[in-house]
Amino acid sequence: MHSSYPRRAGRRALAVLGTAALGVGAFALPAAAQTPEPAADVVFDEPVEAGADFATGAIHLAFGGDFEPGEHDVTAQLSVYGDGWRLAGGTTDDGSCELGGTPEQWVNCTAADAEAEIDFAFDYAADAGTPSGEYDYSLLIGVDGVNLEPINGTVEVDGDDGDPTEDRPYLHGSTEYTDAKPGEGVQVAADFLQVEPLPEDTAAVVVTAFGSDYTLNGLTRATAGYDNCTEYEDTVSCVVTDFEDLPETVFGFADPITYEVSGTAPGPVEVCGCSYMVRTVDADELEEHYGGVFWDEGSDNLFGFRVVTEPESEFEDSHSGYIGITTAPHPFDLSVAASNAKGAKGDQAQLTVPVKNLGTADAWGFFDGPGSYGLIGELPKGLELVTIDSDGDDLNCFESGDAFVKDSFPGSDLKNADFVCLFYSLGAGESFDFKFTVKITDAGASGKGSLEVAAIDNDGYPGVADGDKRNDKADITVNGSGSPKLPKTGTSFGLIIGVAALVLVVGVVLFVLSSRRRKATDAE
Repeated sequence: MHSSYPRRAGRRALAVLGTAALGVGAFALPAAAQTPEPAADVVFDEPVEAGADFATGAIHLAFGGDFEPGEHDVTAQLSVYGDGWRLAGGTTDDGSCELGGTPEQWVNCTAADAEAEIDFAFDYAADAGTPSGEYDYSLLIGVDGVNLEPINGTVEVDGDDGDPTEDRPYLHGSTEYTDAKPGEGVQVAADFLQVEPLPEDTAAVVVTAFGSDYTLNGLTRATAGYDNCTEYEDTVSCVVTDFEDLPETVFGFADPITYEVSGTAPGPVEVCGCSYMVRTVDADELEEHYGGVFWDEGSDNLFGFRVVTEPESEFEDSHSGYIGITTAPHPFDLSVAASNAKGAKGDQAQLTVPVKNLGTADAWGFFDGPGSYGLIGELPKGLELVTIDSDGDDLNCFESGDAFVKDSFPGSDLKNADFVCLFYSLGAGESFDFKFTVKITDAGASGKGSLEVAAIDNDGYPGVADGDKRNDKADITVNGSGSPKLPKTGTSFGLIIGVAALVLVVGVVLFVLSSRRRKATDAE
């Protein structure tokens, strides 16, 4: 079974997101109207041939007699894990599947007014060089916005494995940098140990430096201005033909590869759980992938290697090495404004609260799934929650006792909260309006409620402090009056959440763990 290289941020994200499946309970229907569950099959033409053209696969769902045809919207998200996999969308009479993101390893499928039996189609391929073995997949099915327990399975790949050490005679070291200033570059120089003689047909040694994986993607970008280096998006490849073949020798970058840190990156936090890879290529691969020697070999602006006489790294991994970059302090500044419900007893009022990021750093989306930040609402006596009007694609709402949110905000008091709504991110200087509707049950009530904005904290991660805590919390009042809020007594009002699909991307959790760069390890 194949998994990929775990990153530190990914492990922290998993700890939070692992509880997300429990959060689905907040959207469970009453016992009399439980969500119907289908029998499900995911079909690949196995074994999948590495390097072959795209093939078409299928997701077949069959609901039982408790499913009323034409009355439900059904979604299915398929995620396949392991480097080298590519998925693409497809369409059938029942519905359509669309590519879910980058890397292209999951698709989102939708069938509106669905029949009891549904067939979705998607395309898939495994790149040439993908190792043989079984690769994990996860299928997340949703019915009318309620997500069912994920279904997990494996798909077999027939790869052209050859000698796994043939083009990887090096062991990689790890390197970490701290106090990186947003908007500036970090000069990265890594070391690696040659453990085997180079293949006789070696034409070049290629160093590839990759940008941040998944949730951190966009915070850093690898660059190199050398004549023998190429750049694609956030990745750099440097092709070295002037190399030495010296087993048991530690080499290092003779000149650094620069990782540019976004000027709006928050801090302090690890913004680059990145990696680099050193491997050999023969003449055919050099020509096929890089166009041969594309530079002037007499240039004095070439990336190369040096011998390291006193190495400090530990060398363990033949596939890739770790590059960690942590920023210097650079806080975001989230804020909310006060709101006032006006009207007579029995009236309903929609409250609109601007949520702003007043800082110079982005409130980055560090976690996948429902969100990375929360709006925690506690209504005063005299108001009853009717609906969260903003609940939807960009905002996902829970009751305060939900398993997902109750431990996500250790610095906030959720004991008397009426709702917790999560959002993914908010860029520096950006804002959005949070809208919710309340019913006035006592027009003369003088107590104060509150709306608080806070970042999810998972055992100290991500750990970026808000720049000004004083504007994180604002009053909610009735007809402009308010005094300190008294504790609630009696039966609390139930939260009525607007109808919307909460996509807890459980499959994506494993993407956070995976390095899309590193080839999967040999099958166990």
